[in-house]
Amino acid sequence: MIKPPALEPGDTIGIIAPAGPVNPEALNRGIAELHRIGYKTVLADSVLSQRGYFAGEHVHRAEAFLSMLANPDVKAILAARGGYGANYVVEYLSRPPVLRRLKRLRPRIIMGYSDVSSLLLFLQQKLRWVTFQGPMIAKDFAAGETGYDRELLEQVLARRSSEIHVRSNAITLRQGFAEGRLYGGCLSLLVATLGTAEEIDTRGTILLLEDIAEKPYRIDRMLFQLRRAGKLRGVRAVVFGEMLGCAEGSTPAEELRPVIAEALSGVKAPIVFGLRFGHTTGGCLTLPIGVRARLAARKNVKLTLLESAVGPPSLPRRHSARDAR
Repeated sequence: MIKPPALEPGDTIGIIAPAGPVNPEALNRGIAELHRIGYKTVLADSVLSQRGYFAGEHVHRAEAFLSMLANPDVKAILAARGGYGANYVVEYLSRPPVLRRLKRLRPRIIMGYSDVSSLLLFLQQKLRWVTFQGPMIAKDFAAGETGYDRELLEQVLARRSSEIHVRSNAITLRQGFAEGRLYGGCLSLLVATLGTAEEIDTRGTILLLEDIAEKPYRIDRMLFQLRRAGKLRGVRAVVFGEMLGCAEGSTPAEELRPVIAEALSGVKAPIVFGLRFGHTTGGCLTLPIGVRARLAARKNVKLTLLESAVGPPSLPRRHSARDAR
């Protein structure tokens, strides 16, 4: 794994909209929160653009991301929100001439969730970059410190600690211990990669799965498809998010328990439910994709990151015209 430089107080965070259109008021609240906790921000030119259910033209969203990567002052790139459309950005970035440009750029902290899972997994698999399932500007940061876990955010993005304990109120569905690399994101986006050049590789992973507003039978269908595609074979553990709105009568934990038990009946690995990553009720966690982790699923669930997700802070360098080409 190639680790991005650590984020330090006073660093500049670039804000992009790789998927759906952004609410300006929510965006401003999220920016104000980032400023309050000590960071500077810079907006992509197209961040408030809109074309139907996209945040502007596909090429503009992709080029905005590349421009942020080429800017030496930007130390992290965060998604304003999810929505739909990051798959078009991935398609653009995967074109050979563009991919060659991308490979010349230095890694940065890239963070988001939901539809942004497509971009995070593309960067992780194609470039071996550590990426980050974590809070977004116009949602989690916009809610203030109740919307995200600030302590974990700073530990993961700024500290080069070899061991970080993730606070968890998740419940155990199947007991056990596991070690593997953290991987995954929004369930429907993971399933959407099957049969494409960006098909997910889940071998040896602690697999993170979350989604929002999907009916139980749809969750069943997606888990079944992962199983039939062999993507649950060789996983070390499966960790579900809160799965907000994925129940029709009771709570998601109660209603999805039998769905998960049947769909994952052949998976001989620990399974937990309710970790606060992705779409959450608050306190959104920052989880690095690609690093080694340990899961202990007993009466209490303990997730431990076994290595740092970031490297030494980057030194300033001159911005060259070649960086943007």
